[in-house]
Amino acid sequence: MFIRQHMLLNYLQNNQFLRPTGLINRLLQPSGISLSTNQFWWYAFLYWSFFSVMWSFQAMLAWLLTPNARLYVTELIYWMIEFLFWWAVTPLIIYCAQLFPVLINQKSVQLFRQICMHVVIVAVLYMIELAIEYSILGRAMAYEKGEIITIRRIALVFAFSYGTAFSQYMLLVVCFNIFMHMYRFQALQQQHLRMELTNEQLKSQLAGAQLQSLKMQLNPHFLFNTLHTVVSLIIQHQNKKAAHMVTSLSDLLRGVLARRQANFLELREELQLTRQYLAIQQIRFEDKLRIEYAIEPEAEQCLVPQLILQPLVENAVTHGIADLTEGALIRIAARRSDSNIRIEVFDNGTGQNQLQPTSGTGLGLSNTLLRLQQAYGENASLLFEQPPGGTTTVSLLIPYL
Repeated sequence: MFIRQHMLLNYLQNNQFLRPTGLINRLLQPSGISLSTNQFWWYAFLYWSFFSVMWSFQAMLAWLLTPNARLYVTELIYWMIEFLFWWAVTPLIIYCAQLFPVLINQKSVQLFRQICMHVVIVAVLYMIELAIEYSILGRAMAYEKGEIITIRRIALVFAFSYGTAFSQYMLLVVCFNIFMHMYRFQALQQQHLRMELTNEQLKSQLAGAQLQSLKMQLNPHFLFNTLHTVVSLIIQHQNKKAAHMVTSLSDLLRGVLARRQANFLELREELQLTRQYLAIQQIRFEDKLRIEYAIEPEAEQCLVPQLILQPLVENAVTHGIADLTEGALIRIAARRSDSNIRIEVFDNGTGQNQLQPTSGTGLGLSNTLLRLQQAYGENASLLFEQPPGGTTTVSLLIPYL
């Protein structure tokens, strides 16, 4: 029995619809207005107190300006009951304001229908108020004023005072509808901002996943080309060069795997991977290949997609200087220009390179273009310059990050 009572007590405490605050919370929930129960009753108290002060001031002024006038105690109690009544039915008024909203953008017929509903509601509430007041104060008022309170007199009070009651009621309804739509609009704005933030996060995650996928495509492609060169050296009985190349390849792959989770690297780290790759190629070409670097110190700190240079350098080797018997040159330059960084890969080959060759490094270059588009959109570009007479310069322009 004790356990059942304890469980019932916990249920009553945790169920917001059965707690005293549950009614106000449920009442305000559709409107989106966040108020505690105490705040709700306090604001309602201030609203109706404003009119009570006006009524009291008006009565006092009339009493002072009227000769031989008398201020009756029952009238003060009457105003107090009136104040307490409208303050008590405020939740009902708010409920009716939500049930029959009065909006400027409503159709004329619908707006007229809603106002008529409020006219009826105010009439019912005001009749209930008068019935309560005269049932409590009827005899006292008759005794104090020396006249009988009849139904006709109550009807006259209703007729003369209904307009005031309706105005106060409708002012609360209209104000509540205004605040309700303001809060709903703010809630929609916040929801829209949250959705935009979520979409941007999803786009960023998708772009990162696509960059990682493209990078993983590039690794086996590069590995295949290098191993193909090793096999060629073995076939040519250049085993020492082949062994040296495998060792250099191992160092390069170790560096790539150490950074496998990073989609972006500083340019100085990317250049280190590129130097390791060119070290492999220099084993192949020996003294025929000369490599130059012109890297501004400021440019080394820029973030670039990992392995973005390797396909460009590989393209210069395979399609640029591969057929040269001597004096092959590859120059890598990087400099910052305003908010961008320009990276250039120059070779003094025959100038037969293409932006999207159909063989060899075709995957590497198409992969590079896709990675640039994923990482920077329209803010990055890849250009080929091939003047008459030979040489090729591949220029990579990306934002400085």
